[in-house]
Amino acid sequence: MIDYSKFFKAYDIRGTHPDLNVDTYYFSAIGFVEKILKPQKLPMEVNLVRDGRLTSQLFYNTVAKGLSDAGAKPIKLGLGSTDMLYAACQMNDKPGIMITASHNPKQDNGMKIVKQHPQMVGLESGLDLVRDFVLESIKNDSPIPDIPESGEDLIEQNKLKEFFVEKLEKIGEIDAINKILQNNPNPMKIVVDCGNGMGGYIMSHLLPNLYHNIEFIPLFWDVDGNFPNHPADPQNYDNLKELQAKIIETQAQCGFAFDGDGDRVFFCNEKGEVVNGDFLCSIISKYMLADFDESRSEFKKAIVYPQSASRCFPNQVIESAGTAVASLQGHTFMKQKMQTFKALYGGELSGHHYFGEFGYMDSGVLAAVFIIKIMTQENIKLSQLTERLSKNYYLSDLINIRLRNNQNFEKIKQDIINQLPKDGEISHFDGLSIYYPDWKFSLRSSNTEPKLRLVIECFMQDNVESKVKLITDIIDKS
Repeated sequence: MIDYSKFFKAYDIRGTHPDLNVDTYYFSAIGFVEKILKPQKLPMEVNLVRDGRLTSQLFYNTVAKGLSDAGAKPIKLGLGSTDMLYAACQMNDKPGIMITASHNPKQDNGMKIVKQHPQMVGLESGLDLVRDFVLESIKNDSPIPDIPESGEDLIEQNKLKEFFVEKLEKIGEIDAINKILQNNPNPMKIVVDCGNGMGGYIMSHLLPNLYHNIEFIPLFWDVDGNFPNHPADPQNYDNLKELQAKIIETQAQCGFAFDGDGDRVFFCNEKGEVVNGDFLCSIISKYMLADFDESRSEFKKAIVYPQSASRCFPNQVIESAGTAVASLQGHTFMKQKMQTFKALYGGELSGHHYFGEFGYMDSGVLAAVFIIKIMTQENIKLSQLTERLSKNYYLSDLINIRLRNNQNFEKIKQDIINQLPKDGEISHFDGLSIYYPDWKFSLRSSNTEPKLRLVIECFMQDNVESKVKLITDIIDKS
């Protein structure tokens, strides 16, 4: 007996095929229309995009059928990245559904649902209603009709590409960057690892055509749901080894890697070193605030950061005369905060970068063009951009700790509080964070897996490993 409720996560639907099946998709599509679109009098046309996973075409067809059967019209955009779906939702001001499991293993799939950009559908914003509709439909043995093949609307596809390119050109100031680059006798070289995910669609169809003097060196651009080279999960640094080696081999200025659905991006500098995500967020914030003209903008000098972030991120915002706004981790929460505060930008260690000018939505390729813009305008290496931060903040990688069946997060938090020094400032805003004068940690429960996420920050390099051991030992014994 399949437990369908387990597929409904904090801010998306995700699971493993074949347990995750057409029943989930068909009834979720109908539930979205019946429980959200109709009651809230939202548009009855829904943008529909899929990634390149082996099951995505079938589930794309299934969702299109479910939407149609519920009285909505699917706008069939076909293959694309998640940030292309976000662009479509802005372009035509309609809801949207993305068939994807992001960076998960190849046998997984899922759905991300946009109600009204930038508002996503999560368990606290309607996904619970969709879940209950699915569970009731399956309990009642509601029939699934034959699922026909769903084509693609070529006119809408072309309109979407044009709209997305306009966003890239504006935020990345690509015309201005091309003028600078044309005076450079040696083309800039950038290695791009798409991991056979949807970043390959962007790189094959869009980005290289926009720059006149950048050589993009390809790694695994072919979209392939078997992910034959490595998983499309750049947050696991083992999956960046080919990127790092190719940067050194080609003497490239930098490299970046997309996740499976293309909405997240990770960077390596010219030395092949992974650039910490909080450092990247700090850099983007600094340059966004420096260029900001409040008299000509609909946005405010606000930057949104997750509570789990290093202090380097909000400190950089404050140093740059911006307002640092804390948020819960996760794209539904970050987008809500950004919209509330009319924020210029928001970013997460996990590789999500949110832009006010992109409807408060996240985009890996927009982050990439912004970093290219900074490097070109400043004529500076990526390692130099992070140099000051890396000398003042020493950060662990994101540490994933799998929970045992008998472990309880509330007990773990209390055990940590009881066993650590009492002179720290405790926050329960998103999991548990404790701030000490010379170090800090953040521990939160994953919204998608039975894991804890731990990040350590120290002001002395030698302390990082010992603090990681201190916290993980308490967790292990709890």
